[in-house]
Amino acid sequence: MPHRVLAASIKHETHAFNRLKTTLAHFKAQQFALGDEIPQKYAGVRLEMGGFLDAAKRYGWELHHPVCTFATPGGAVADEAFEFFCGHLVEGLKRAGKLDGVALALHGSMVTESHDDAEGEILRRTRAVVGPDIPVAVTLDPHCNVTREMARLSSIITAFRTSPHVDQYETALRAAAILDRAMRGEVKPRVYLARRAALNAFDSARTYTGKGPMIEALKRAAEIEREQGILCVSIHSGFSRSDFAEVGPSVAVTSDGKARRAREFAEQLMEFGWQNRRIQSEQVASIEEAVAAAKAVRPGDKPLILGDYGDAPGGGAYGDSTSILKALLDAGIKNAALAAIYDPDSAHKARAAGVGATVNLTLGGKHDPAFGGGPLEAEARVIALSDGAFVYKGPYGTGTRGSFGESAAVEVDGIAIILSTLNKGIYDLEQFRIYGIEPTEKSVLVVKCMQGHHAAFDPIGSRSIDVDSGGLTTIDIKRFPYRKVPRPVWPLDEI
Repeated sequence: MPHRVLAASIKHETHAFNRLKTTLAHFKAQQFALGDEIPQKYAGVRLEMGGFLDAAKRYGWELHHPVCTFATPGGAVADEAFEFFCGHLVEGLKRAGKLDGVALALHGSMVTESHDDAEGEILRRTRAVVGPDIPVAVTLDPHCNVTREMARLSSIITAFRTSPHVDQYETALRAAAILDRAMRGEVKPRVYLARRAALNAFDSARTYTGKGPMIEALKRAAEIEREQGILCVSIHSGFSRSDFAEVGPSVAVTSDGKARRAREFAEQLMEFGWQNRRIQSEQVASIEEAVAAAKAVRPGDKPLILGDYGDAPGGGAYGDSTSILKALLDAGIKNAALAAIYDPDSAHKARAAGVGATVNLTLGGKHDPAFGGGPLEAEARVIALSDGAFVYKGPYGTGTRGSFGESAAVEVDGIAIILSTLNKGIYDLEQFRIYGIEPTEKSVLVVKCMQGHHAAFDPIGSRSIDVDSGGLTTIDIKRFPYRKVPRPVWPLDEI
């Protein structure tokens, strides 16, 4: 008889200091599918669910898939949304009958109105249905906070090994391979966790630089798996914009027995992360440094890529900071493009005016001007309108669908600016092209993203610089009023 497996995905990266609640509507506006919709939407897509679907074919599983959803990172997830998705998960577990295994694609940094450890709560509800003995495999984003409860309730933990995250699909296949062995009785996996008193480590999980603590930790992890017979070693840098008791970096070792050695390996790698916590393989530049680089671009050069590290929707920021835009306008930079400013009011005004019209707008800076600058008064020419729908064609989540919502592109003094009604990070060239903006033809591209843009944009650029715009994902985490994190903790305290 084929093994009966349930696969589900409920993901959100929650910024503790974002004022805007993440609602059910936010999930439905980005990635949302239930039941039989899931194979139709995710077959061939290089995300975790696409990997689970292919694993089921490879291993001959009978696969049940009640829910798959993801929302742009932001403030705490509304209880209504969390209960809606957990309800579908629990009902799916019960309806599936006797299961042999469970595969869950989670983020590892979700916080809801009622649950600081939302992933732990998802696992508790899963175990309440399937019991303690059924193997449960969990995939995570490496920018996650793995709690002791998550480790206790999981049988297998494995996080992406790239940032930008171009291996979501492969991570699902890796989890599925161990899960299949567990269901066959070949192994009995268990997770062993090591942590330290820090908000982040492992170079914020950077791998695109080709050097640094994350690269070295992954190399050591591979050696342990290969030479010591360990099933999986998972490295997590932590998500420092969380504010709860178990925020921070960790190492999870999934092992078949060998408890003492598994704990030792986890502690050794976590100690390496702790000792190298100050090392960054790439420095985040100031706005002044970014403007100087933009001024140095010459005609015929490939685009200069400026990643707005400080106002990255993919890290939970508002996506409406104006500080980089203002600096480029003040410097007279031309032939530039920026994606995207989350500003429904300005987007609707541009859409009402129509393509070719000139309209006076108050751009961005509306959610919290203290983070990333206040609104800019601008006379803008509307250059494109769109329903905002796009499909990733680059290496990041290939085949994934996303949306800016009903949106517009305007031009202000030689800079094209996308105005969205849905907050969305920038990971793919198509996010410019749906507005008729060809990114390879621009001198300067500003993309609101921390790391994920590097996979698609670095190959077309002459140089790529990450810039701290002072938004909610600023590198200066001492600006945030942490209340729940146990102290002392690095870097808020010198340890």
